[in-house]
Amino acid sequence: MNKIFIILGVLICVIIGIVWKSNSDRKAGEEALAQQTQQHNQKMAQLEAENQARLAQEVRDKAQKEQAKLNEEKSKADLSIAIASAAVKSQLFDPESAKFQNQKGNCGEVNSKNKFGGYVGFTRYVYYPNKDIVFIESDAKDSLTTPEVMDVLWKSDCE
Repeated sequence: MNKIFIILGVLICVIIGIVWKSNSDRKAGEEALAQQTQQHNQKMAQLEAENQARLAQEVRDKAQKEQAKLNEEKSKADLSIAIASAAVKSQLFDPESAKFQNQKGNCGEVNSKNKFGGYVGFTRYVYYPNKDIVFIESDAKDSLTTPEVMDVLWKSDCE
């Protein structure tokens, strides 16, 4: 009977040892898993931060390209207006008195002094750079650029 108690005691000790070892292995596994999860989460956070930084840089690059394009278009428009203004001034009695408004591309309105030194009021103009021709609206009966003619030119080239 003593042998049975000894064997039983040894078996209980072995079972307790196995359970204890199994439990400590489980805890070690859980700790390793927790550490791996933490490392994974850190890596994902790092990748997300890098992705956000990349996206932000792409947005900045796109905005810079768009701004450069707008600046280029504005420069071209400003140059076009300057060339048209110079062409219009060359047709005026007193070019230095010219005042411009509503300029867009090769179209706009100009006011300048006449031979009597008075301003005539704003009149429409259309400039054709490919032929270097300026049409300035005139109320004169013998003029080629009557308001009716300018209406046609304005609608076809300025609107």
